[in-house]
Amino acid sequence: MTFQPTDKPQRRQRIKLPFDNRKSDAGEWAFDHRAGLCITLIVYLVIAIAFVTSKIVVNSRPHMQGMVIDIETLEELAAEKARLEREIERKQQMADYGSISNRISNANSNLSETEAQRAAAGSDLSDYGKEVQDRMRANRDAFNQGVNDANAISENRPQDTSGEATEGRDAKVAGNVTVEYSFTDPVRQSRKLPVPAYTCQSGGRVVVNVTLNRSGNVIAAEVDRSQSDNITELHEAAVRKARESRFNLDQNAPERHRGTITYLFRPQ
Repeated sequence: MTFQPTDKPQRRQRIKLPFDNRKSDAGEWAFDHRAGLCITLIVYLVIAIAFVTSKIVVNSRPHMQGMVIDIETLEELAAEKARLEREIERKQQMADYGSISNRISNANSNLSETEAQRAAAGSDLSDYGKEVQDRMRANRDAFNQGVNDANAISENRPQDTSGEATEGRDAKVAGNVTVEYSFTDPVRQSRKLPVPAYTCQSGGRVVVNVTLNRSGNVIAAEVDRSQSDNITELHEAAVRKARESRFNLDQNAPERHRGTITYLFRPQ
C-alpha cells in the first residue's frame, strides 16, 4: 500500500491589527537586538584591553636624543682632568710628608727622653758610686783601726783600766809616765797610746798639741812650750810617742780635730 505525501498545512496569515503599523521606540529596539549589542560590546572591550596591555601607541614617532661633541672641549676636559690628578697627587704627597715629619718629631722626642733618662741614670750611678766609695773608705779606716787595736793589745802596754775617755773627763795612762789626753766636740777615745821611754833623772811635764783626722790618726804634733817644762829630751820623747798614738774613728768629727796629749814624767 503506497502512501502519497500530503501537502503541509499552510499557516494562517496573521491578522493585521490597526496598531501594528506604529513605530517601535529605542528601548524595544535594544531589547530586540540585545544579543548583538552584547557581542559588539565584548569585542570592543577585548580590543581595548589588547591595546593597553601591548602598549601600542598610535601615530607616535621614535624620539632620538643626540649630543654635539666639540674636539676642543674634549681637550679642555682632558687637561682639566690631568690638572686635578696632579693636584690630588700633590696633596697626597704633602699629607704623607706631614705624617713622616710627625713620626720623625715623635722619634726625636722619644730619643731626647731616652737620653735624659740615661743622663739621670748616669747621675744616679755616679752618686751611688760615690756613696760606695765613701763606705769602702770608712770600712778601710775601720779595718786599719782594728789592726791598730790588735797591735796595741799585742804590745802589752801598761795601761790603766780607766784609760777610756768619758765625756767631760780626760783619760790617763799610769806607769813611769802618766799620759793624759783631751779632745772635745766630740770626745775621742784612745786606741793606741804608747808611753815614751826616757833616761833623764829628773821628771817634768810636757804638753803636746796634736791634730787628728776622722780616722783617729795623728797628722800633726808639736810641744806647747808655754805649758811644758823646758827639758829637750822629754820634749823629743813626748812628740815621738804622740805621733804614734791612735784614736777612735769618728765620721762626725771635723777633718782636723785638735786636742792635747800631756805627759807627766816621774823622776827616776
